[in-house]
Amino acid sequence: MQNLAQGWLVYELTHRKDYLGFVGAAGTLPILFLTLPSGVIADRFNKRRITIITQTLLAAQALALAVLAYYEIVRPWHVLLLASFAGLANALDVPARQAMTIELVGRDDLLNAVALNSSAFNSARIVGPSIAGILIAAGTGSPVSKPALCFLINSISYLAVIVSLLIIRPKPVKGSSRTEPMLAQIREGIAFARRNVLIRSLLVLTGFASVFALQYPTVLPAFAKDVLKVDSRGLGAMMSAAGLGALSAAIFVAALGHLFKPKAMVTLGSILAPSGILALSASRNFVLSIGCLVVTGFGMMLFLAVSNTIVQVASPDELRGRMLSLRTLVFMGLTPLGALQIGTVAQHMGVQTSMAVGGIICIAAAVYFAFFSRFVKDECAS
Repeated sequence: MQNLAQGWLVYELTHRKDYLGFVGAAGTLPILFLTLPSGVIADRFNKRRITIITQTLLAAQALALAVLAYYEIVRPWHVLLLASFAGLANALDVPARQAMTIELVGRDDLLNAVALNSSAFNSARIVGPSIAGILIAAGTGSPVSKPALCFLINSISYLAVIVSLLIIRPKPVKGSSRTEPMLAQIREGIAFARRNVLIRSLLVLTGFASVFALQYPTVLPAFAKDVLKVDSRGLGAMMSAAGLGALSAAIFVAALGHLFKPKAMVTLGSILAPSGILALSASRNFVLSIGCLVVTGFGMMLFLAVSNTIVQVASPDELRGRMLSLRTLVFMGLTPLGALQIGTVAQHMGVQTSMAVGGIICIAAAVYFAFFSRFVKDECAS
């Protein structure tokens, strides 16, 4: 809900496609600089406590946006600043939260756990944007104040997350030394990732996806209004369609993932997602666009869920936080570059061209890694 409302608010305030890119970049720029130290922190300290702190900070950020929007005093720089604050909290949150998964379920059930976690997340992606679109369209007041309720609901929802974190009791695995300098531990993690061809290749492929494929939602508000001529409810349906595709992929992995080799699923997902984006860029029909987004969501989640599991299984216990921080760096930390490039291209060449360029580049990268590189060793894919 907040993602849709924030994008809609920014476009109402500025009517500039490139500003959508600026806000997207602001929300992930802290991840670019802080994720690697956050991986060391996740390996050193209690992951559950770290996550409770970060979720509390994210609740406060959503509440601040709600107040500013409701009283119609919000300005573009407010959104930029609060997006940066959320990026700071996420930089600390993601490595710790993802590394905690194996402490909850163990190594044997990790693929199912990642897939089921993705199912919950993507169920929200289906319901949330649709509700947000309806609330914004049906709200009273100015266009600036209408998204406030979405931000408020998001803030309140963090109470359920925090209570859940207080209840669960993970079984911590062996952590790293707390006396060794942080910089030395960061170098140790990078060196391991460089030596491991499996992790190295997946990180590179994830980086391509982050910069050129995952950024299409940044310009989706402009695509909805300017190309398809739909309102916030139409945008909500489009974002929900991507969530439906992702949820379908997550259920598929949880139920049937053990029947297929991880290499095959990663390859399929890495080609399917940008193909959907490329088809979306050529669409001017709302129903066809919905279908393209379902395909995109399915492919993206198939790639992300399986590659996440492969990286965790291939990582030693004492390095898992750092390996996931590297994945977070290329997955989310490179988003500022992707958000800026797609926003700039959309502003100067059109929103459809900006999505087409990203789709073509990612298809080329996926084909190369699938067929012309050692991107998954056979013994790891079995």
